[in-house]
Amino acid sequence: MASASKILDKILVPFSPAEIDELAIEYRAIEAQIDEWDKQDAERKAPLLTRREQLQNLFRDVVRQFGSAHAEKSKIMHGVKFEIMATFGISSSIDAAAVNNFRLALVKAKLTRLLKRIFDRTERWDLRPNAGEVIRSVQLPPKLLALYSACQVTHARTPTLVVRPKT
Repeated sequence: MASASKILDKILVPFSPAEIDELAIEYRAIEAQIDEWDKQDAERKAPLLTRREQLQNLFRDVVRQFGSAHAEKSKIMHGVKFEIMATFGISSSIDAAAVNNFRLALVKAKLTRLLKRIFDRTERWDLRPNAGEVIRSVQLPPKLLALYSACQVTHARTPTLVVRPKT
């Protein structure tokens, strides 16, 4: 499409409706071709992905059952030229409500002497959704405004693009 490359030379110049349609048609054709290639690749890869998953499950089960200790959470099996190692990790988190229930139970059982040995007390402050309105309604000194501005961190998102026909 020689005319499309001519249109692309007009970067930062408004496009006419006809030019927008021409570029959109080219874009959609490219997307359709890429989707077709992805579909063909997925169909070719499907048996390999299935077999890989079967082998992974088999390796995990065999190493878990018969492997020798390798590291704290790992086991290993040795072949002639290869070895299979699996790591069986877990993660844990603290349930704040359960911690509070436990703390209250200790207080009720009159075991408060343990509180400082078991718990760290943390006070947390969050900005309310209407904090910006409140800040704008009062006259804060510049230093306080700067501190407030530092409370909100923004990250640029990757722009998204959708090319579709009009409905």
